[in-house]
Amino acid sequence: MASNLYQTSEFQKLSFGDKGLRIIAASATSVAGENFCAIQAIESSTISCDVDTIGGDTSITSLALAAGVVIYGNFDDVAVASGKVVCYLR
Repeated sequence: MASNLYQTSEFQKLSFGDKGLRIIAASATSVAGENFCAIQAIESSTISCDVDTIGGDTSITSLALAAGVVIYGNFDDVAVASGKVVCYLR
């Protein structure tokens, strides 16, 4: 279920991980039906995922992320080819 980011309290919950997180390591994928607002690389990683948006790219394929990099959006179906990431739930 997507969160309403127009509500200040919802934005704050997401930004501090209050909705939860999922750590995904190499050769693993996220749990079906989960949506994420941010993905942070714990170590150098390569990921693929779907982006739930009405504009821009609707999928990311083989994106290399350096350790510590964070990307923001409305992501689901996250697959990690190498490395390890933290995905923050929406």
